[in-house]
Amino acid sequence: MGKNRGFSIIELLVTIAIIAVTMSIVLGLGSGKISRTGLKNSANDVVGMIYKVRMRAAKENRAIALSFTDNGYREHFYESGIWSPLLTSSSDPDETLATGTSLASFSTIAFNSRGILIDPSTFMIKANIRLTLQSDKGEGIKIKVLSYGGVKSKNSWRDWSEYGGF
Repeated sequence: MGKNRGFSIIELLVTIAIIAVTMSIVLGLGSGKISRTGLKNSANDVVGMIYKVRMRAAKENRAIALSFTDNGYREHFYESGIWSPLLTSSSDPDETLATGTSLASFSTIAFNSRGILIDPSTFMIKANIRLTLQSDKGEGIKIKVLSYGGVKSKNSWRDWSEYGGF
């Protein structure tokens, strides 16, 4: 019997084909996971900011709002009859959402000095506000801010639940 050294061309081609199929499956599934992760991170950021603004309004005993654009948000405070940006420095940028994530529906959320949800133009108590975050893949997470300041969320594949993670 002679010594066999190396692999035959057929063995190499089969091995390369198996690796290629495996990589295409892994990369195909992974890109969706990255999109969902960015969406969840953005939802967590927005919910955190909503709670922060609510607590800040109560702590500072003044109305504070969170205004949303298509890809970010900024805090505002009410003083002398106008809403002004709440800046920590003159070059403070808007907070932005994760790459590939945008607000499909957006608005301004305002809280009075007691931390209760209000309409930013009339200062009347509001019932609920709904925001929809959407990934560039079409997945979405809905965030509902309740009048007392509580937050609920719903992603594309689950029912509404009190906020506490996804």
